[in-house]
Amino acid sequence: MSPKPSAFLRDSHETESFARALGLLCKGGERIALTGDLGAGKTTFVRGMSSGLGVPEEEISSPTFTVMHVHEPSDQKSGRCLVHVDAYRLEDPAELMELGWDEIVRDRRNVIVVEWPDRLGGALGENVLELELFHSSSSGGEVPGREIVFGSSLSSDLMNKLFTKCRGCGKQIHAGVGSFPFCGNKCRMADLGNWFDGSYSVSREIEEDDLFDPDLA
Repeated sequence: MSPKPSAFLRDSHETESFARALGLLCKGGERIALTGDLGAGKTTFVRGMSSGLGVPEEEISSPTFTVMHVHEPSDQKSGRCLVHVDAYRLEDPAELMELGWDEIVRDRRNVIVVEWPDRLGGALGENVLELELFHSSSSGGEVPGREIVFGSSLSSDLMNKLFTKCRGCGKQIHAGVGSFPFCGNKCRMADLGNWFDGSYSVSREIEEDDLFDPDLA
């Protein structure tokens, strides 16, 4: 069995950056089960996803006392909404039906992110993307942070755009790294030198999605 995809996130900035990349890649209709201990960074992660979906980050807070928030994007052209559910205080999944859950799940514009998803029973349905956040440290133990682990398999498209090799040295990196798709400024500057000396050329305008394309080295 192949290991589950995972990433070490050094701080809240890397957590939000990784989540923003995931939000940018969501097309609508995704259902995400987000687990983790208190303080592991779940709300930070949702705030990052909101940015990728075009929802103002300042709108995002833990919905513990209201169970669910539906966030419309600031730019209606994005066509995606963020549904943030915190089921911690949910006593019975049937309570969701009173909130219009069936309609929310059927609406293909909605990207649904659920904290404490085990309390929903089977209400999230099938094809759920499972994520777990927990406190961790770097391999040497000197840098505290958090680990994100995907409990379900990733499509090849998501895998290639969230995890790739540095275009300079080939080191494995993830989309939370500030210099992505490079491991650091040294490789970024080396790549920039290739542009200046004419080693690279483009035949069209560069778009944001190109930043996640590992083939565009």
